[in-house]
Amino acid sequence: MFLATLFATVASVGSVPSTGPLDPRAAAMATAASSLSGRPEVELAASQAPAAPPQGALPVSAPPAASARGEGAEVVAQALDTTVTAEELESLLVIRRAAGEEGRSTLRHLAESKLLERLGAENRIAPDDEELERRTRAFDQDIKRSGSIDGLTGHLRKARLTREEFKHFLALGVVQETLTRRALGLADDKTVTPDQQRIWIEEELQKRDFQALPPPWKEGIAARAADFTIRAPEFLTYLRKRMSADTLREDCYQLLLEKRMRARLPDLAPEKFAAAVQEELQRRRDDAKLDPKTKGLGLDQILAAQGIVVERLKDDPAVRISALSKLWVERSYDAETLKRVYQAERDLFDGLFGPAHEVGFLFLRGAGFKNTFNPRTFDEAERELAALATRARSREEFRELARTVSEDADTKAAAGEIGWVSPLTPKVPREVRDEVTRRLALPEREAQGLTRPLRLPNGVCLLWIGRRRPPPSWESMAAQVKAEMRRRFVEDVLPRSAVVTVFEGS
Repeated sequence: MFLATLFATVASVGSVPSTGPLDPRAAAMATAASSLSGRPEVELAASQAPAAPPQGALPVSAPPAASARGEGAEVVAQALDTTVTAEELESLLVIRRAAGEEGRSTLRHLAESKLLERLGAENRIAPDDEELERRTRAFDQDIKRSGSIDGLTGHLRKARLTREEFKHFLALGVVQETLTRRALGLADDKTVTPDQQRIWIEEELQKRDFQALPPPWKEGIAARAADFTIRAPEFLTYLRKRMSADTLREDCYQLLLEKRMRARLPDLAPEKFAAAVQEELQRRRDDAKLDPKTKGLGLDQILAAQGIVVERLKDDPAVRISALSKLWVERSYDAETLKRVYQAERDLFDGLFGPAHEVGFLFLRGAGFKNTFNPRTFDEAERELAALATRARSREEFRELARTVSEDADTKAAAGEIGWVSPLTPKVPREVRDEVTRRLALPEREAQGLTRPLRLPNGVCLLWIGRRRPPPSWESMAAQVKAEMRRRFVEDVLPRSAVVTVFEGS
């Protein structure tokens, strides 16, 4: 049970591929900013260009940058001549992760391990190597039977646990089983369930008045009980080892990006940077108030509920990256320069942000031949959609059909609504964009309504063409040009392919 709890604290790094043609826009960061409207520029860069694979693992002995820990600080990530230390990463974990779900579960597991170590010593429960080896083999066989070819080795690699650490936690699991059995008055050969073990250890922690303390831990203590204390550095090191590798890589990328942005603005006055950060925070607070999804909650309430330390939000690199990119663009592009950029790339900007139509989307899978994964041919899908089209005489009827029969999981929940589609809208199939382009050439009233079935590479769709968005004002387009310049600045400052971490391959 103790090992199961440990592995449960390690976040999954896989994802389920979309089965429909409209893949959702990938969220680049799980941060304070990502839950709000208005993504930081680092998210814009990541969402519009695929991340390159890492070029290799960072050697643990890589030369560290100067930091609060001084020479010899542990380096966990590097990009070109810029590094991130373990201390810097852990400082970010305090802001983003420590009070969140992963942080709380990890702190609880650390507390349980400390308690079991103490109780094991007090009760002289120490399983011998033969017992641990027997359990290790059984664990390996169970994992392989579940379909994992790599067995325990793969499990440990994913959890970033050494075999020695695994055996230590396995021994603690034996302590937990034994003491649970004794508390229930059971014989040594009787089995205790995971629920019984969980209830027992919860009661033991309650007896000791266990208390998890909220960060940022001004006294340096993350949790305490009657007979043990967990100091913040110990917890943060443990949390760093338990977090998913992908999450840690993303956090390191942003820390590196902020450092390299600051290097591009060496003469930036501290007070001007601080003002820009506060302006960015206020913008996000204002956007949260206007977002109907927040239901009247303020930004600080939303973030606090997610476990983010609001009082340290000004130190989050996502916020600081947005502020720095805006300062760079303000410094580099005046009104006339922005107009020249727009004129030089007018087809791109008009194709992305110019006239567009609201589009509804209803999709059925199809292929050249039926098989296990394709229930119908293209011709059959077209005939089904043609029949469904007779039941979609209004936008609401179309929405109801999309909600009930569409086979695109990413849009079905939204009743088929894609939103505004223009000739170059990303993440939308080319066939859909081509149809919108054709409709934009028609008078608006003629353009609206149901389309014929359109064949896509993996099926067939019906579209409902709704309202038309007119060409934007120059003020609105200038804002889009600025956003694109910020995105390009991010990509130029730090390509993801340049980042290596000690977490690669885990």
